[in-house]
Amino acid sequence: MRDTQTITFLEDTFESHPNCFNGWSEDYAQTIIRKALKELNCENEEVIFTKYACRAIDEDNWRTEVCYIETEQPGFFYIMRDMVDHINVVYNRWD
Repeated sequence: MRDTQTITFLEDTFESHPNCFNGWSEDYAQTIIRKALKELNCENEEVIFTKYACRAIDEDNWRTEVCYIETEQPGFFYIMRDMVDHINVVYNRWD
């Protein structure tokens, strides 16, 4: 995989998950990352998640919430909603 990649999903893609359109859970974030890796043709690697944190950049606005997820391999991810029913995933490779 390249150093940095992004992928965007319609949140409806994950409509069967209880957190769809409703906050973030660690399980929901991991589900999204696994789907992103599959779309980026990197699903053959076993992903071991090591760190998870979600926070609103503006504490008074839940729409600014961003999740940070680390893995042993392939790297780390940022996940955020774009306020128009999309989820943006940014992948960054470990060096």
